Amino acid sequence: MYARMVHSVLTNAPVWVVYVLFALVPAALAVAAHDRFRRIVPGEVLIPHHEVAGFLVSVVGLLFAVVLAFLVAAAWANFDAAQRNADAEASDVAEAFATSQILPQPTRGRVRSLLADYAFEVRDREWPLLAKGEQDPQARRLMLRSFSEVALMPVMPNATISAALQRSSLQTIVLSSLHDLSEKRRSRLLDAGRHIEGALYLALVLAWVILLAFVFLFGCARVLQLSMTALITAMIGLLFAVIVEFDLPYGHGIRVSTAAWTFVIENNRLADYRTATPAR
Repeated sequence: MYARMVHSVLTNAPVWVVYVLFALVPAALAVAAHDRFRRIVPGEVLIPHHEVAGFLVSVVGLLFAVVLAFLVAAAWANFDAAQRNADAEASDVAEAFATSQILPQPTRGRVRSLLADYAFEVRDREWPLLAKGEQDPQARRLMLRSFSEVALMPVMPNATISAALQRSSLQTIVLSSLHDLSEKRRSRLLDAGRHIEGALYLALVLAWVILLAFVFLFGCARVLQLSMTALITAMIGLLFAVIVEFDLPYGHGIRVSTAAWTFVIENNRLADYRTATPAR
């Protein structure tokens, strides 16, 4: 339940709110904890141990920075792959639409209408559902109907062997294009539900707490020290926010773009072939 509430906040809140929450909330907690620690352990007691504490915090900070940077890079790679798969699916829609030109009527017209409806359905209706890890059943039905229209293309009466072979060849070409489109759709749906494991987030948060514990072991002017603690904590929090943004490729401010789908729709004038009711 708590995980769902956090996911809802991250999905619906503006991106700047997420950044502020990830930076300010941990910073405020760290400053409060550090201030409490300084009341118990005066800074004068810690100063003689700065040399050892400085060496240890540099080692711990380096290890944490390496792991955090790796996770940022991994999250970005996953986001980039999701964008590439979504763009490739849009390109396959255009290719299947163009390939369907070789089909005879009325199959050609029906397949083109189905592909046009599919493009609009994915862009306008299915895209918001991907933030919840869901798919649009109507988009799936349009895809399956496209396959059926081509596979069950009616045979011309009294067709010759040559005509039958030509028909089979045309079916194979178009079905191959639709098969590629289906694979890209599957990849997009998998990308929408693929996230970094919660156990890894937990490990990083614990490492974050350990790093801050080492920061507490330095003694200097109270205001200066608490300010440094707040800045370090806020910086790490912002990096966590970036990771979360990339980890929700369809869910928030930094999200997979539909620009490729819009380009395909406009470039191929799919609105002229559409039969479904436009999304509101």
